[in-house]
Amino acid sequence: MGVIRYILALAVIVEHFNILTGGDIYFPFTSYQAVGGFFTLSGFLIYGSYLKKRKFLPYITSRMIRLLPAYFFVVLAFAVGLVGVSSLPPGEYFINSGFWKYLAANLSFMNFLQPSLPGVFEGFEVPAVNGSLWTLKVEWMLYLSVPLAVWIIGKFRNRATLTFVIIFAVSVSYGIFFRYLYVETGKQIYEILGRQMFGQLSFFYCGVMVYKWFDVFMRYRWYLIAVAAAWFLVTTHGDYLAILFDPIAFTILVIGFSMIGKWGTWEGKHDNVSYNMYLVHFPVCQLVAYFGLMPFLGQWECFAIVIAVTFAISVIMNHFIEKPVQKAAKKWLKSRPTKGKPRLKAV
Repeated sequence: MGVIRYILALAVIVEHFNILTGGDIYFPFTSYQAVGGFFTLSGFLIYGSYLKKRKFLPYITSRMIRLLPAYFFVVLAFAVGLVGVSSLPPGEYFINSGFWKYLAANLSFMNFLQPSLPGVFEGFEVPAVNGSLWTLKVEWMLYLSVPLAVWIIGKFRNRATLTFVIIFAVSVSYGIFFRYLYVETGKQIYEILGRQMFGQLSFFYCGVMVYKWFDVFMRYRWYLIAVAAAWFLVTTHGDYLAILFDPIAFTILVIGFSMIGKWGTWEGKHDNVSYNMYLVHFPVCQLVAYFGLMPFLGQWECFAIVIAVTFAISVIMNHFIEKPVQKAAKKWLKSRPTKGKPRLKAV
């Protein structure tokens, strides 16, 4: 699924580049749909991962080891590094309460509490340092929903499909309700609430459903892909029907194309840094706008710079932050004695 992850990350980068720099690059689907695609893949992969052991601590620890090193590094590195573009001198910047509030809010995944740094990107229409980070708190809540869903399934005579359909229906109803409030009032808060955790359950558990019925999905995948593609060609995205059918159609396309040929398994042979690119690209786009590069270099040249810088930082993070931290964490976990079975010393 490596190539699909890069395509989804590219969709997010394109849309944020257009919003933050005034670009006009076309992409066939939106960043919101791409984020839904990431959640779909998570549902497909993570649900199966949990079922293998059904133990909460190892499950959540493995997620922490995978996601937290890069996330914490991005929050800390840009918080410190952007002192260079702050209107405040370094002495005032680092003692400003806004700096410490930013760190506290973003390191705890509460990005909405303090999205900006003191004196950084002042006067911008979108002054947030990293508007991509909001999805991480949603990701964690979706992870936490899996053990609960498995527990509910066990309580209701293993009716997994019915459980997933109910979760999907609740998610769609939630999304439609807040979409209605947004359309009727025009208040942005309703649009924001509509895309939070309950609104993303539909994407996540569509991925889970494909895992549950994988053999059936693969048998009819070409027919399903054709129908899903037709839906995207004829529908008007953003309406109420899209809230119902987009998760289904996008799940079919994302997982369906991931299972075609060998290209979908490319990430198994190479380090996949699409997650890092997702974390890094937003402040890079902001810096392109800050330095006013668009009028001098042009749209495509600036976009190339964003992609090149984002990819370079992502690879550096992978080799010098993620791998060492993950290796050390796994080594430490293996060295811990199993409860009730003390480790024997070598003689």
